[in-house]
Amino acid sequence: MRKKLLLIMALLLMVPLLAWTPAKADTIKIGSLLTTTGDLGPMGNRMANAARLAIEEINAQGGLLGKNVEFILENDNCEPAKGLERIKKLIDINGVKVIVGAMISGSSFSGGPYASRKNVALISPSATAAKLSEQRWTKWFFRTCLRDDLQAKVLADIVLDKGFSRLATIVLDNTYGQGLEIGLVKILKAQGWKGKHVAAVRYDQKKKDYLTQLQQIKDSKPDVIFASTYADDGIIVFKQALDLGLDKIPWLGCDGNYGSGLFKEPKSAQFMEKAFLAGTRSAGGLTKAYDTFARAYKDKFGEPPEVYCDTTYDAVWVVAEAIKKAGKYDGKAIRDAMETIKLDGASGPISFNETCDRASGTFELWKVAKDPTAKTGYRNVRIKLVTIH
Repeated sequence: MRKKLLLIMALLLMVPLLAWTPAKADTIKIGSLLTTTGDLGPMGNRMANAARLAIEEINAQGGLLGKNVEFILENDNCEPAKGLERIKKLIDINGVKVIVGAMISGSSFSGGPYASRKNVALISPSATAAKLSEQRWTKWFFRTCLRDDLQAKVLADIVLDKGFSRLATIVLDNTYGQGLEIGLVKILKAQGWKGKHVAAVRYDQKKKDYLTQLQQIKDSKPDVIFASTYADDGIIVFKQALDLGLDKIPWLGCDGNYGSGLFKEPKSAQFMEKAFLAGTRSAGGLTKAYDTFARAYKDKFGEPPEVYCDTTYDAVWVVAEAIKKAGKYDGKAIRDAMETIKLDGASGPISFNETCDRASGTFELWKVAKDPTAKTGYRNVRIKLVTIH
């Protein structure tokens, strides 16, 4: 009798196990790692909106593989360690098979190896460090943006064309800032520049006071200054540079200090309008596809898209096309399909080379001008375009 009772109990315990089968996912998940707080927060939130717009359009067209697309956004707060943590969450908890991001190079370096081991491809709209293309896991890391060494080449051409001979640099003490500084000086030397790198300042963005570093720049008597900043730290750098009279020397900028976020402090905007000879960024607004995207973005979010919004939008669409081509929601299949994608994107034609970098693109040279119609009274204006193949 006791044996019969034990057998019945065992069978009763097994019933739920036999009845249970893993539920099929009712959505296709696209993960994303951006920086939506901290110094890059304003830029990251605009980029997140561009991704949301793409997801909305994809779902309006029927979704992917017969399912709606779910967008899962994580924030690294511009901290590489947190970036790895968030990538692990997206993969291990949320179960994503592809990630749009990381936004910054630091989180791409920290999270890339783990993602590749898990067969999850990353596609970054804005991580520009050239060394990302030299990693063992680079086949799992795609970009819709152009690399820093290409941006540095454009900046070097300005230094050479203008005949500057005393270069000072003030850059973020991170992968992004160091990469641009090293790339610029290396390219100048390779092209036979006879000038001198008179000051190389790398600063901690968390300190929020750079008068000592700027005085060092001033004391070096440069005839041109290159700055690689983000928004909030850039405001302090440029405001304090104005106080020290450094607006009388030509400055060069980059994608990190492009955008209206730098103009919310009047003295920062005033300095950039006076001192900036030119900055660089990946160009937008060159195609009908961009015009369509920009109209939809402004209609939905009440403001025009800014830097890297178009490359974020395109990254989501590259992922969507890759999932369609793969025919299944599988990390390796999506990665393999992504390698073959050709897309007429908002940021221009997109295809990938042997290191999964964008094969071609266009940089914009920009400056800052007064504009009474703008909310801040200033805006970025295009000087010219430089196409990279």
